[in-house]
Amino acid sequence: MRRPLLPARLAARFARRLAAGVLGLGLGLGLAPGMQFGAAWAQDPMPLSAIDWLRRGAPLSEPGAYPLTPPNGASGGVGISVRALDALRPEAVGLYPAARVGLPATLWGPTPASALAGQIATLPIDMMPALRDLSLRLLLAEFTAPLPDAGGSRGHPVGFLLARLDKLIEFGALDQAAALLDALDSADPTLRLRRFDIGLLLGDEYRACEGILRTDPAINDSAALVFCLARDGQWDIAESVLNQAIAENSVSAYEADLLSLFITGEERLPGASTLLPPPVGTPTPLAWRLLEAAGDPVTTLGLPVAFAHADLRGTAGWRAQLEAAERLVRVGALSPNRLLGLYTERRAAASGGIWERVRLVQRLDEAISRNDPEATAQALAPAWAQIVSGELEVPMASLYATSLGSMRLTGAAGDLAFRIGLLSDSYETVALGLAPDSADAQARFLAAVARGLDPVQSGSMPGDIAQAVAQAFSPLTQPPPSSRERLDQGRLGEEMLLILNRLGGPADPRVLAEGLTVLRLLGLEDIARRTALESLLLDRRG
Repeated sequence: MRRPLLPARLAARFARRLAAGVLGLGLGLGLAPGMQFGAAWAQDPMPLSAIDWLRRGAPLSEPGAYPLTPPNGASGGVGISVRALDALRPEAVGLYPAARVGLPATLWGPTPASALAGQIATLPIDMMPALRDLSLRLLLAEFTAPLPDAGGSRGHPVGFLLARLDKLIEFGALDQAAALLDALDSADPTLRLRRFDIGLLLGDEYRACEGILRTDPAINDSAALVFCLARDGQWDIAESVLNQAIAENSVSAYEADLLSLFITGEERLPGASTLLPPPVGTPTPLAWRLLEAAGDPVTTLGLPVAFAHADLRGTAGWRAQLEAAERLVRVGALSPNRLLGLYTERRAAASGGIWERVRLVQRLDEAISRNDPEATAQALAPAWAQIVSGELEVPMASLYATSLGSMRLTGAAGDLAFRIGLLSDSYETVALGLAPDSADAQARFLAAVARGLDPVQSGSMPGDIAQAVAQAFSPLTQPPPSSRERLDQGRLGEEMLLILNRLGGPADPRVLAEGLTVLRLLGLEDIARRTALESLLLDRRG
């Protein structure tokens, strides 16, 4: 008679986790002392230029997978409407037509796919909100697939699409990346592994495992297959595949230890009282989930922003949810309304740090909700100082600019409300409402930029950044010859990616002036004005 796959003291707990489709809340499995090794990952530097923690696959000779049984009739998907423009070219898949964002379908022109993928891979994560929005448009819209490299395809056949997906994951835009993959519904093993990682990061293990358990073609990742077989209740096959993978060295010793603990409740190594120490660096999404199941979760605060989605599942404490929401809102991966909902969920029970921001934003929100100009004027400056410290100015401006403008605040509060309005989508309306006779020179300069006018004809503002903006908005300024040459050759998308890479780097007034000039030449006037205003009004790059 075969021994039980789980010790009796653990079987019920694991069954509840698996039936619910959740890996655990860090509560069920009591491990030996000395097993708190999550901090080793949280303290390592976050990878910014490449995602080295996504699974790339390992050889597997015999998958042994069976179709996944959905729990309680659950179905996959993230609720985003999508369609593929070119069914024959997966690189062309997008969430909306190019025309919706004012760009031509032939954006990529004659630039080869590998060159575009390289530019996408180096896009900075920490960039101005307007530039990040343009990046997302390029990553998510439907464009004609780029040309293959001369002499045939190089690298992975969907390498350009992988570059887009990996950058979306770096941005924390997991729902959008999942929607692209779901629209494509590709059998490609590498794309299925990407969907697996995204599902784990979103806490949707059922959807993550759908592609892993497809048998044609077999997935080339032993650890992912073992995990999904176990989740589907196929314990015997999962253990058999794990033993085979260990014998063939197609799974690391650390992953084997975690998977053995997940399946049997026992460490793989004979005589071991604890798991092996974790490898240096960011954990893979699978290792991170397995640690959570083992009762030793790794905090998301020191991990790349994509991991922050897990803290919004309702299983984390209020502070962890607040910190995760701020991180995701800061990079544009979460609606500011979601953050405001968390800010105003309850009264802060402590002071200092994030609690001070919660308390002051609550005070401002209450004053605005009562339409009380006097209370709003008193609450605005201290609340905005906390918002600035959290680098949340643009998302919070999108929430409050209209209400602040309607109150017609005066004095210092009115000046601050004017600048907040310029950081919102209503920047031009705010600028048109400025009374020229009563405004100072800086306000007139900012208003002219918001209206797309030559700002030196209206006002003045000190600093190299202001001079760069004035140069870009002067009717006499011409784009650099190199940019003009690329545009004449039809390399529009390449030029836009180059601009994003340059403007997203260290502050350089010359680069800012050239980038804004080319954005205006391309007809991206909204992006150019917003980038200029953010460069002038925000105290940072990004």
